[in-house]
Amino acid sequence: MADDHLCYMSAAEALNLFKARKLSPVELMRAVIARAERVEPEINAFTYTFFDQAMAAARKAEQRYVDGKRTRPLEGLSVAIKDENKVKGQHTTSGSLIFKDAVDASTSLSVERIIKAGGIVHARSTAPE
Repeated sequence: MADDHLCYMSAAEALNLFKARKLSPVELMRAVIARAERVEPEINAFTYTFFDQAMAAARKAEQRYVDGKRTRPLEGLSVAIKDENKVKGQHTTSGSLIFKDAVDASTSLSVERIIKAGGIVHARSTAPE
């Protein structure tokens, strides 16, 4: 499959392909990261990226599929979260340079649910001040 096609497929399609072992979370994450690196300098969509951590999580998700283990509802899907959402131990600017050095003490409930469901946060998308 072409990398751009992978970046635009639905979550349901990606999950079905993971389960059928026709696509792996690692392949999807590589495509998402490659596209982000290619277009990010022009569109400036992300405040932070977590590509190394996302690839490690994608490898773990891939192994769950390979081992036939029970998978979670979003297992292996790449997710970008808004910069207003907190993630414990990470910087969150909430769209303002005033908070550029702020480090979160907790994780937002919505993000916590995405991660617990197997979603992989690969970036924070920008937010207006």
